[in-house]
Amino acid sequence: MDNTHKISAEQIEQLYAFTRKHFVDYYDLQTELVDHMANAIEDRWQEQPNLTFDQALQIEFKKFGIFGFMSVVEQRQLALTKKYNKLIWISFRAFFELPKILLTIALIGIFYKSLTITPIIFGVVFLAAFFALAARAIYFWVKLKKKAKRTGKRWMLEEIIFRCGGFGPMIYLPYQLIRFLFEDNYPAIGQLLLAIALTAFLLYEYIILFVIPAEAQKHLTATYPEYALENCS
Repeated sequence: MDNTHKISAEQIEQLYAFTRKHFVDYYDLQTELVDHMANAIEDRWQEQPNLTFDQALQIEFKKFGIFGFMSVVEQRQLALTKKYNKLIWISFRAFFELPKILLTIALIGIFYKSLTITPIIFGVVFLAAFFALAARAIYFWVKLKKKAKRTGKRWMLEEIIFRCGGFGPMIYLPYQLIRFLFEDNYPAIGQLLLAIALTAFLLYEYIILFVIPAEAQKHLTATYPEYALENCS
């Protein structure tokens, strides 16, 4: 195929604009679609070399059906959500295997001991963990918004993580509910179950707010070189 039938840099930018026009807001998904469309258009030109860029683009776009890119966006969101739910489960399970299970047992012991001494100590310990996680969630949200404003790019992986991590402060609700039901008079088995439940909540939120974002950053950096440049700037 001669040079007149290869996608130019200017046409690549037109493809990015085309995806944005059709409601694809995430840069990582835009990049995947642009790469797919560029290859499809070049293949189309091999068969029909007289087609203009716009004609070839419209032919390939029609293959996405009446909903255009919307179905692709939904499928990608579902796939990434499923992937990160799996990562969360793998990371969570690791805290119940050696050597991390020792940390889990220690946390349960701290919560249980604080409950047996006085619920006030338990509340202080729990609130300290709660505010640390809430601060992390706020930090992550502010950082995400500032970077999106600075670069003009949104990344689907990051926003999926933020939506999960944004529920961090919700871990306070089960504590308040249990406290209301028992009115701070926890039986021994209740103390143990509460300690286990809240340890599990804290581990889950730690994974959501610390472990998974680091894994996502590694993936984005490896897949999209421009993502690494954005985080360095």
